[in-house]
Amino acid sequence: MIKSKSPVIYWLREDFRIYDNLALTEAAKDNKNLILVYFSNYLDKQPGSAEEAWINNSFLEITKRYREIYGINVQYYDGDPIQYLEKLHNQFSVSEIYINEVFDPRAKKKDAKIKKYFEGQIIFKTYNSHLLFDPEEIKNNTGSYFKVYTPFWRNCLSKLTVRKPLRPPKEISVFQDKYLKDTHNLSLNYPLWTNKLFKYFTPGENAARLKLKELGNLIKGYSSNRDFPNKDSTSKFSMYFARGELSVNEVMFHLMKNKAKMNKEDYIKFSSQIGWREFSYNILYNFPNLPLRNFNQKFDNFEWDTNKKNFNLWKLGQTGFPIVDAGMRELYETGYMHNRVRMITASFLVKDLLIDWRLGRKWFEETLLDHDIANNSAGWQWVAGSGTDAAPYFRIFNPSLQSERFDKEGHYIRKWIPELKDLPAKLIHSPWKSHESDLKKYNIELGKTYPYPIIDHSKARDKALMLYKKLK
Repeated sequence: MIKSKSPVIYWLREDFRIYDNLALTEAAKDNKNLILVYFSNYLDKQPGSAEEAWINNSFLEITKRYREIYGINVQYYDGDPIQYLEKLHNQFSVSEIYINEVFDPRAKKKDAKIKKYFEGQIIFKTYNSHLLFDPEEIKNNTGSYFKVYTPFWRNCLSKLTVRKPLRPPKEISVFQDKYLKDTHNLSLNYPLWTNKLFKYFTPGENAARLKLKELGNLIKGYSSNRDFPNKDSTSKFSMYFARGELSVNEVMFHLMKNKAKMNKEDYIKFSSQIGWREFSYNILYNFPNLPLRNFNQKFDNFEWDTNKKNFNLWKLGQTGFPIVDAGMRELYETGYMHNRVRMITASFLVKDLLIDWRLGRKWFEETLLDHDIANNSAGWQWVAGSGTDAAPYFRIFNPSLQSERFDKEGHYIRKWIPELKDLPAKLIHSPWKSHESDLKKYNIELGKTYPYPIIDHSKARDKALMLYKKLK
């Protein structure tokens, strides 16, 4: 039976939560009759990727929550949004659609097309529920956007006002009609290889809320421990931010509310990671080609190597450099990699193997559960030296020295490279430097039980520096 009032639509996108959800809150206000829609292919996620599997799991959980809490079914569609929105508009006189902004340039382009198509028919009410600031808010003194992180974040902090997080709507007035689907038994397929990832991490808003409760413990010692992969001292909020299961506004609210109880350096370092996320989106908003093109155009002439064998060995964690291999194996096994190790593995691909950063970015897109187009693209360009506020060309991580500094006893390496588990700390960072007889004591034969290094780091560094200097 159709209710008397024409319904409005809340369009579910990357906002798989009912807490602190601006578009949902506004759509549910004033007893508006609500239709909840979702378009599965709209955000162009890599088919068969880890993030797609996470999204599917999270989507099934949020549909269950909407059904159990509010008695509303999500209308799930596979096709062109224009086609289905037009049917809903014509059949039920829908004239308002509530959405949370998605700052992926591909989605923004689609949004613009849809809004233009329905101009004069449907009003799109759009909210920023994904970032602390709309990118248009943060400008430098010339009216342009910041290209260096420190002044950008300083400017953000001078303007920052965090609103009190929104509670879930107390009730939703559900629009009902026989035309609408019953999605009670909806199931989605995703690659079997991703099943193992969920032994380590749990998708969904319920898990995100539990993680939020740990904020006080997560921040303790963050400034001194965050760079050490074996200490597991990072928050892992990135997965829940990426899929909108947790709002950055709510996390920042609790940070600021409890600031006096926290170590000053822990607070600064932790909140600055949120700042980097804001900065990455600010760059992406102003340079939409960030995932595909060098921000610094002089890198368009860089002489990248096209060695597919080396690229595949990097992906498989078979480079012969333990810290690099440990990181790449952790990634494929769990869908996650520690941030310090992400920089080490990325630097190795780009500056040791001289392989185009875009190939590395694409592999991370396929395998990271917390893949985020802005963070991933900006991070790779930072390492390559081609982005804004990028690492200088002469900064080339030495994998062995990074390993000795941040995994001194080799615990992280042993966890992900079991064939090296018996090696003592003095040998584990650079096993090729050890005598054959010393390695045999621990049942290791290079080339058989563990690979020789696929390159000489010192020579690779010299070649990279030569190629980078040519760009100047």
